Amino acid sequence: MYRQRKNIHLTHLAAGTLVTLALVLLSFLVPFPAKSNRIIWTPYSLADIHQYLEEGRLVLISARASWCISSAMHEYGYEYEYSRDPDMLRLVYSQPIACYQIDLAELPEEQLEVLKGYLNDTIPLGVILLAQNSKHEVIKRAITIEGIYKQQLIPEIRKLRELQTQPSYRAAHIDP
Repeated sequence: MYRQRKNIHLTHLAAGTLVTLALVLLSFLVPFPAKSNRIIWTPYSLADIHQYLEEGRLVLISARASWCISSAMHEYGYEYEYSRDPDMLRLVYSQPIACYQIDLAELPEEQLEVLKGYLNDTIPLGVILLAQNSKHEVIKRAITIEGIYKQQLIPEIRKLRELQTQPSYRAAHIDP
């Protein structure tokens, strides 16, 4: 009887070891999530943007309009270039930055009214940067399509992050 129990115990021990070994080996076969080689855009949500601003995040919004022929140039040209730039990716993923992509043609009228004035009415393409300072004032910066390149975008993001932490900063809008 003792011998039979010992054999069962050894069998369970061997089976457990084999199962553990199999799981360890399988974990090497399953690829680890690769770091993205581009900005992961979140669908536009006004409520989320307000929440992220309250949390102290900087919000980057890529604006385009599907009814505008130039949008294809923006989406597959400028946005494609800066959203895959290694320096831009390092900045976006090392800072508390929320990245949104909006299609102005799909926005409800009341939300479209909120965004009017940030971008040129004739060419509604570009990037809107939003931050909130310690006095809960929203700091806004709009960059038109011509200004979207890493040499301008990265310094603007850094400048807004600095302004966001200055308690004495009292501006509702930063002119281009």
